Amino acid sequence: MTNSDFIAGVPAPIAHLSWLVGSWLGVGVGGETNGAPFQFAQEVQIGCDGREFLTHVSRSWLLDANGNRVKPTAVEFGIWRATENNGAILQLTHSYGYSETLTGNVEITAINNAVITGARIKLQTIRIMRPEDTPLYRGSERLLGLVDGRLLWRLDTLTSGEEPEAHVSATLTRMENHD
Repeated sequence: MTNSDFIAGVPAPIAHLSWLVGSWLGVGVGGETNGAPFQFAQEVQIGCDGREFLTHVSRSWLLDANGNRVKPTAVEFGIWRATENNGAILQLTHSYGYSETLTGNVEITAINNAVITGARIKLQTIRIMRPEDTPLYRGSERLLGLVDGRLLWRLDTLTSGEEPEAHVSATLTRMENHD
């Protein structure tokens, strides 16, 4: 591959996903609809080794009232791949025992000096594998956006009803931009 095969540090076919790349750290909230509210810390690492996909690792910890980490909670591992027309597929495996495939389209909202500075994607589960002994989970909608240099996201889950319910959301900052 030549340098012209890369845009914003990733292979050209996945350039529309380049805004996700980085080590992100932040705090979120959960339990909006069906549980006791809680706060969590999250670290997400999304990277590219030069091939036409991104790697995704997310870890989170329950926080106490003072913002201290109490215990680890969710972990997920995944791969982001590009599809036609600025589309994306995210394949995830969760520490809770299930795997899912989500898909959506990236909307670029701002570019500065050939770098994506604003974007968003709404992903929806299209396939799920869940062992019988895991909690009921039928899929999700994930909203991710790059706003003012921060990664904002929200996860709505589909469990018992027909419509996804708010579950968790967070605001993450690129660690190299962290003060």
